[in-house]
Amino acid sequence: ELGDALAMRCGNTLTGVFVPGSKIALSAYRHVKHNSRDAPTETADQDPVLIYMAQESTLFDEPVLRSILAEANATFGTLQQLGLKAEQAEYVNISRAYRSIVRACLEKLEHEKKSPEVQTDEPRLQRFTEAMIVFYAAECLWHLFEILYIQQKQMVVPQLLEWARFHFPQTEERATDLVLMGEEASESDDYWTTLKAIIRLGGVDITRAILSQNRKASQPVFKAAEAILKGMPVYMDGYSLQKFNSQWEYWHVDAERKIQSSIFASEPELEQILLLVTGNNEQWDAACKEAQDWYEYLPGYLLYTKPTCKPYELRIAAANWLNRWSLLRPDKHLTSMSRMIIQLMERDVKLFIYEAQKMSDTHWFSTHLIDLIYHCGMLKGYFDQNNIDLPALRHSIVYEYGSYLMTSHNLWQLGIDYLDCCKQEGRAAIELLLPRISMRSERQATKLINLAKQRGLVTVEQEICKVLSRRSFDGERYGNALEWAIRSKDVLLVTSVADFILKHYSRTGNLHCPDTIASVGGRMFMSPRLVFLSKYFEFYEFYRNRDFLAASELLVNLLDSKITPDYFWPSLLIDTMPLLESKDPKIFYKETVAILHHIETELVPIIERDVDKYGNHHTETVFKDYRVENIDEILNLMRLACARNLARAMIIENTILTD
Repeated sequence: ELGDALAMRCGNTLTGVFVPGSKIALSAYRHVKHNSRDAPTETADQDPVLIYMAQESTLFDEPVLRSILAEANATFGTLQQLGLKAEQAEYVNISRAYRSIVRACLEKLEHEKKSPEVQTDEPRLQRFTEAMIVFYAAECLWHLFEILYIQQKQMVVPQLLEWARFHFPQTEERATDLVLMGEEASESDDYWTTLKAIIRLGGVDITRAILSQNRKASQPVFKAAEAILKGMPVYMDGYSLQKFNSQWEYWHVDAERKIQSSIFASEPELEQILLLVTGNNEQWDAACKEAQDWYEYLPGYLLYTKPTCKPYELRIAAANWLNRWSLLRPDKHLTSMSRMIIQLMERDVKLFIYEAQKMSDTHWFSTHLIDLIYHCGMLKGYFDQNNIDLPALRHSIVYEYGSYLMTSHNLWQLGIDYLDCCKQEGRAAIELLLPRISMRSERQATKLINLAKQRGLVTVEQEICKVLSRRSFDGERYGNALEWAIRSKDVLLVTSVADFILKHYSRTGNLHCPDTIASVGGRMFMSPRLVFLSKYFEFYEFYRNRDFLAASELLVNLLDSKITPDYFWPSLLIDTMPLLESKDPKIFYKETVAILHHIETELVPIIERDVDKYGNHHTETVFKDYRVENIDEILNLMRLACARNLARAMIIENTILTD
């Protein structure tokens, strides 16, 4: 809702056009049908037509969040180098690297959020809060995905316990406080509440440690509880599954028997803990009612009821637990993150990736995760079975993410690395987007040119050089303008810059950027005008260094070259006058005749055409040389100088020297 008066008058309708930089230009719009009258409305010209530039706001507008992009980009590059045939452990390390990046980002966000600058800025505080929610969900989901699909352990319960404790840390932190308090901990109001919560999370060892410090720890009932907890079998990798199941079943039956014999009746709170350990439904129903989310206590429940749960068995266990939680908590609705967790546990990876793309992190999570899935190859069979082209899916997501980064003024360097992985489409996107990047300095422009050169994007390199040439020209840095024009290989642009330099010299006598012209070298053949400028500069240098014979020869060659621009003929011919008037002839008879010929056949016709076009004041239009006030007078002087030099040259050239 823009509140635009004109739009509201036209039925509150808008029209939009996409513009570069991921923006939409919005303006008022009145729908016109085939039978609408082609006439102004009653309110025409009452309100101005306003154009609104709409752009999607992203989390990465905050500088503190850009570090996650740069670090993830480095990890992404490492994964591309590993390829498709690395060891499984290397892919696990890549996954952990991504998670550590997110954790570090969350710590930075937490620290920045507490700063006075953020606390007093409500919109910014809201962005920080949203970013923390998004990246907490990303880390939680990535961690679970790593456990179920990348590590591929035979038993998943130990890893799920670690996952749950990490993402619900408050209980463990409070339990640690109770351990540090020693015997006094048993006097705390939340003593038994904390013990039950930590046992639900599978923290058997820390529960034992707290109970051992209880002032009643020496009593038989506490010793019996310690024996049950201590005797609980824990599965270790390589252990015989059949043997473990036998031991666990024996321990479970024995623990239930002891509880049913009312040994712990004198300590009802302790008895509840042991009932949780033996999987008592009533106690676990109470746990469901106190859980923050449906999956909080699922790993703990599996530890006490099915400790050897395998990944494919988790689907049924998770579905049953979710149904149980839903019946006990009908007022609670699943969040997006909660739905994605059940999708992972039910091995619905297709739907999980679809939901991941909806996260408001501009596809950061889905891009890096699908790239890892593609490289590690663990789910190739799943995608083949579901008729999903994994390479094409990965290509599409990476392409979209790279294109988004390329449209950002601060993130475009990262985007190129992602588009490089997208073959022809990525190359085409780079070719389109690279010239659109705002160049704030020549250093940045040089970086853009190098990136284009590395990828063989000649047209991009030339386009950037054109922009820099025009920008330098507008900033009156004519040496830079000429250099960038030459690098752009645009003949028209080079010619226009060279024309400006020549015209400025003919009018003021000051030659712009002599150092740049001197360094042109063989590149001058790009444009006839640049050839003329370079050769005239050589004449200029010879003359300045008083090498008159070389200057004369080069000047005559320029007159004969047929590349002299019309506006420069007066200046070029005037340059011959000091050489023609020299007492020691520097220009010979034949060359003098050629100069006279050029005056009559080149300069005079141009003057006549100019007079016809502009009138008698032609010297104020085309022929503007700092040494010329009256072109007719200078024409007569040049003819006279030629005649004098002819006489001298004829005498000297026809004089026979004798001993």
